Amino acid sequence: MKRSTAIGHLVETGEVSSEQLRFRDTDIGWPVEELWVTGDLLGLADVVDAGSVVLVLDVPPDEAPWLAINYAGEWAGDQLRLRKRPLLWCYRPLGWPVWNHQHRRLVRYWSAGAGLDDAVIDALRTRRLDRLDVVEPTATELTGQLQAELLVSRGHLRTVVERYWDPDWRRENKGYDESPEDHLWRAAAAVSEMQDALDELKT
Repeated sequence: MKRSTAIGHLVETGEVSSEQLRFRDTDIGWPVEELWVTGDLLGLADVVDAGSVVLVLDVPPDEAPWLAINYAGEWAGDQLRLRKRPLLWCYRPLGWPVWNHQHRRLVRYWSAGAGLDDAVIDALRTRRLDRLDVVEPTATELTGQLQAELLVSRGHLRTVVERYWDPDWRRENKGYDESPEDHLWRAAAAVSEMQDALDELKT
C-alpha cells in the first residue's frame, strides 16, 4: 500500500471520530479518546505493508486487557470501518500508556479535545519525522507496565477458564466473528506474549 493511501485512511478515521463526538453525551456514546499511529508509517518507506492504528478508549483497564474483546472498542472499530481498511488496529484503555510490548513507538494524530492533528499528518506525508512527538517507553517503564498488565491478563484468563463450559457464558460469547474458543485463545495468547516480552527484557 502506498504511504499516501495509508495516511489518507488515518485522516478519514480522525474525521469520523470527530463526527462521532456529537454522540458522546447521548445513549449512543463514543468511547474513543485518542487515535495513535505506529509501525511502518513512522519510517521513511514509500510503500508500507499496512498502517497500524491504536484506539485509546475511555474504559477501565480491567475491561480491556491485552487482546481481550472489548465491545465498546469493537463497536468503535466498526464505526471507523477499520475491518474494511488496510490498517492493523487494536485498542488500549485510557488508564494505561498507549505503548506496550507490541507497539513501542507511537504518535498521536487525533484526540477528542483537539481533533485531527494536521501537523502530524503533514509530517507523515512529507517524511519530516523529526517533527513528530514520538512516545516510546524505556526498558524499565515497559517492564513495570508489563508486570502490571500481566496480573490483569492472568486474572482474565482464569475467569475465561472458569466460565468456559458455563452454558450462559458460552451463549453470550458466541456470535458473529466471536466464539468461546476465540476468547480463550486471546486470553492465553496475551499472557504468553507478555511473559515472553518480560523474559526478553531480562536478557
